[in-house]
Amino acid sequence: MLLSLNLFTALIILGIVGGMISLTAIVMILITEKEVDYLEVEKERAELEVLLNESKLLQLSAQIRPHFLFNTLNTISTLIRLKKNKEAEQAIYSVSSLLRYHLENEEALITLKDEMKYAKQYLSIQKLRFGDRLDWTFVIPEKLMDEKIPMLVIQPLIENACIHGIEPAIEGGRITLSAKAVEDQLQIEIRDDGVGVSDEVIDGFEKWKQGLPSADNHLHIGLKNVHSRLVEQFGRRSGLMIKREGNETVSEVKIFYQK
Repeated sequence: MLLSLNLFTALIILGIVGGMISLTAIVMILITEKEVDYLEVEKERAELEVLLNESKLLQLSAQIRPHFLFNTLNTISTLIRLKKNKEAEQAIYSVSSLLRYHLENEEALITLKDEMKYAKQYLSIQKLRFGDRLDWTFVIPEKLMDEKIPMLVIQPLIENACIHGIEPAIEGGRITLSAKAVEDQLQIEIRDDGVGVSDEVIDGFEKWKQGLPSADNHLHIGLKNVHSRLVEQFGRRSGLMIKREGNETVSEVKIFYQK
């Protein structure tokens, strides 16, 4: 009878242990299935985020192109009103080249060398308008020429310097473009010694970047567009800063490359 009791107890224990093992196995299967479902959902969410980011970047890029074209056509119109027909004709040919550049470069990133060529073409158009009142200098190390940057990052900042810095200055001024590599980041500066950016624009731009209320009418679409695209493509450490150093306005682009 004692043997039977021990055997009975052993069977009960084995049953409990077996049940626990079976229950554990079932739970593990359910957890695994949940993990698979979770990973699938996360994958779909990540893919959706990529699509949304790409869509946003396309929207931002599309936003600045009509803005550029509108301002450039204004330049040609000014040349015609001043009876500078030969200069206006040269500007039209240059605009055709710039538009071709827009259409042929559909990639999100281009080399710094290509963006510099584009910036020089834009400045050549403005030179027809400003004459001796506009000059520029590029200081770019050869080793940085193949670095990748978003298309139309430099040109809007040069455009901003021409319209809001050089044009209001009676004697005009100089625009200086420079670049340097600092550890894992690329720094690009556009300086002009024109009339100088106002505190209102600097403060409003910083507030806008932080999502705070600002005098939005004083913010130029090119500045906001450049900053937004840098953040979208390279993360929140990247972006655009506007500041004053002495009598110069400085637009500083920072691109942190993800390793």
